[in-house]
Amino acid sequence: MKKFYARIIAMILVCSQLFSINAFAATGYQGYAAYRDGVAGPLFWHAGIMDQPSSTNGLPVTHIVAYGNVKYESWDVFLKGNKFMGIYKPKSNPSSTTRDSYVSMSRRLVSECISYNAAYQVYYDTDAAGQWLYPEDITSMRCDGVIEYIYEYYGDRVYGDNNNWDISENNYTTRGLHSGAAVNPSSQAQYYLTFVSSTAN
Repeated sequence: MKKFYARIIAMILVCSQLFSINAFAATGYQGYAAYRDGVAGPLFWHAGIMDQPSSTNGLPVTHIVAYGNVKYESWDVFLKGNKFMGIYKPKSNPSSTTRDSYVSMSRRLVSECISYNAAYQVYYDTDAAGQWLYPEDITSMRCDGVIEYIYEYYGDRVYGDNNNWDISENNYTTRGLHSGAAVNPSSQAQYYLTFVSSTAN
């Protein structure tokens, strides 16, 4: 009888370890960037980050649009009748644990109600922030800035030269170099990230 209980306890411990290893690891497309066309015509894209594993989940994507704030969105509203351009990831090929960190950071951006800025990927008061930018330091951003800030916060370089690529660092020069048309959602995806899938479900 003691062996029977010992086996039951051992099985429970093994099962709990198996489930705890991946309890918070991202699955499906969570943490990857999603893009669609249709911004001022087909040449310009719009970006969001996958909060859920698939486009079939409720409110699967986090993004920001003009006159809005960083928010969760339904797939149909994100596409807005435009063509889906694909799922992309950092060139570093992040682990599911790192992708889970991306998702957590995107949720922090939502909680800060950050407003839209067409000029800068990420805008903030350089005098008010410390060495690093936290979500509460950001006053405004644009859609490709949501992607780049999240990835670069965790050390996954997207765009910029060797000295001025990390937009999660408080740096006046870097902030300026990530503005205007220097980088945009379509160039971000096609030149600085890695294509994953043409579908999101």
